[in-house]
This record gives sequence, structure tokens and C-alpha cells, in this order.
Amino acid sequence: MPAAHPACRAFPTRLVLCVLLVGSVTAATGCGKKGPPLPPLRVLPRPPQSVRLRQIGPDVVLDAAVSLTRSDGSPLGPGAVARIERLRPGPALKTAGASARYLVQMFQKEAKVVGSVGGTDLQRVRDSGRLVYHDRGAAVAGPGDPPGASWPRYFYAVQIADERGERSPLSVPLEIQTVQPPPPPRGLKIETAEGEVRLSWEEGGAGKTGELFNVYRRAAAQVEEPLQPLNAEPLADRAYADAKFKYGETYRYSVRALLAPAPPMHESVPGDEVEVRPLDVYSPKAPTGLAAAVEGSAIKLYWFPNSEPDLRNYRVYRRTGSEELRLLGEVDATETSFADTTAERGVRYHYTVTAVDGATPPNESARSEEVSEGLAADAPG
Repeated sequence: MPAAHPACRAFPTRLVLCVLLVGSVTAATGCGKKGPPLPPLRVLPRPPQSVRLRQIGPDVVLDAAVSLTRSDGSPLGPGAVARIERLRPGPALKTAGASARYLVQMFQKEAKVVGSVGGTDLQRVRDSGRLVYHDRGAAVAGPGDPPGASWPRYFYAVQIADERGERSPLSVPLEIQTVQPPPPPRGLKIETAEGEVRLSWEEGGAGKTGELFNVYRRAAAQVEEPLQPLNAEPLADRAYADAKFKYGETYRYSVRALLAPAPPMHESVPGDEVEVRPLDVYSPKAPTGLAAAVEGSAIKLYWFPNSEPDLRNYRVYRRTGSEELRLLGEVDATETSFADTTAERGVRYHYTVTAVDGATPPNESARSEEVSEGLAADAPG
């Protein structure tokens, strides 16, 4: 046991404190062992996430979420590139019969780079956050395949490389068995109605019963083929109504036939694409429940609110006797009352109200029913 500090001998009341102090020093001086130096952490590009495969006609389409940043959060430079690798496996290599580690090892050993995305194309990926790559014609048997060969099976994976050559971890290889795609739907027709864009089409050339369909929409300025259908579930009917659009925007609609909804999806090429620009030419309904009452020196009007989501305001009209109706004032769509403070005593007024939407140009409803009211004449002096 180490000797007591001189201050402890001089002041016994500090004995406990001194023992603690000496023990602390001893412990501090006794843990000076140093281990081997740790290697510096490698800062690598972040790997792709949410990788998906699908077949569209003769193409295999890969899409993935990419951040184009490194593990420390710094952005990748202009020389970065996304590498798409593909493996056409032998009959023995299947996802069900192999561990993920073995699958990655075999893929890294035998896969080949079939495409890369960089430069301005990668800049568009940076803006959207999603990489889309079309492996053109991959679903068609190659020239080296024997006659009558079945539709090819592939594994795909993605890797991001920065401008310094550092590479992200490879995404987990995904498998897709390509098939003969169904024929595309025909005769797409579109008509607009209030609050809807209605589509109808015919079956493809095969005319199979039980076919399923997906409806796609893109803005006129969008170059990329849309991957997410408008319909939440595959459609068995050859009709669809799109209610999630904006008036005045130009859209392009197309329909693809679908073999099976389970991933990976196998779809036909899009049928004929039809462009439409729905315009709001539909007036709101006329307000109802209009009533008038004298309140002090004003005539107060009340009515029931309209339910149109794009309602902008109400217009109040007034006339006397056989005169034409004239605009008296407007109130916001959140208001359902109006006070006429310009009414003269002894005059009978007739009122009506209309609803106006926010279209360009705005649409005005028909007039509500008329009501009449007047302020009592002044008593004689």
C-alpha cells in the first residue's frame, strides 16, 4: 500500500480524501499501456439503395436510389460514375440455393460491366435522387445462344465510383428471369370531364383474357420513361380515371400490359402515347340557401358554402324593381355572408349570389335564387 501523503499525516481529518487522491494517481499512472495504431477509416461513396429490376418489352430496366455522396457526407466530384454490372449465371447458380455472401463472391468474380452513367446524365440523377438504366435488348436471346434457347436469366448489381477511383460497396445482386413480353395495348382514347381525365383502350394483339394493365403519366417536359404507375393495383378493366392532375398542365399518357404483378414486373412496351392538356371549363354550382335580414342600418345576406376545392370567391349582385342586376361586391371563398351598407331606406332591393373558381380565366356559376329586403322608411319629422 503506498505511504500516506504528508498532508494526511498533518491533518488526520483529511485521511479519506488523501487515500482517494493517492488511489486516483496510482490508477492513472498504471494504465499507460498503448495498443497498435488503428488504420485510418476509408471514406467511400455511399452504396445505392432500393435497387429494383423489371422487364419492359425487350429491355431490362434497373432503377436505384443514389445519394452521390461519400460516407463522410461530402459530395462526389464531376468525374463520378455509376457502374451497372451483369452476370448471366449457369443453371446451378440460383438465389434460393446460395447464401448472399457466396452470391456476391460469384458475382464479383464473373460479372461484367454492361453500362455506366456519368457526366450530364449523372447530374440529372443527382437532381432526382434516382438512377435509371435500360439494358437494351437484354431479354432477347443473344447471337451465341443455341436455336430455341429460352429467355435469358440475369443477376444485376450497381456500384458508385468517385472521381478518385474509390468505389462504394456493391449492391446485393438481384435476379430476373426474362420472358416473352405481352403485346402492348392498342387504341388508347382520352376524354376530359369535370375533375377527371378518363382513359380507355383495347387489349393487345394477343387479346388474352385476364390481362392486367398499368397506366403511366408523364409531364410533357419529362424525358425519362415513368416507372411508377398511376394505379395502386394492376387493372383488370380496360379503363381508368385520373383525378390527380392539374388543369392547364400538359400530360402524356400510356398503358402497358402486365403479365404478373409480383416483382420483378414483366410489362409490354408502352402502347400509343396520347397527349392531353385538360382545361378547367367547369363552373361551380350556384350557391344555395340565400337569405336576407335587416341588421341595424344594413341588409345582411347569408348562404350555404359551396364544396368545390378550387373555389376562389363569391359575387353579390343587387337590383331594384325592373333594373338589371349589378355587381355589388365580392367576398372570399371562406366567407358566406355579406353586409349591404349602401342600401337606402324605403327602397326594396333584390339580391342574388354566384360562386367563382380559381381557373384562368375564372368560371362563374349560375345565379342563386333571388331574395328581397329593404330598410324601413324614416319616420316623418
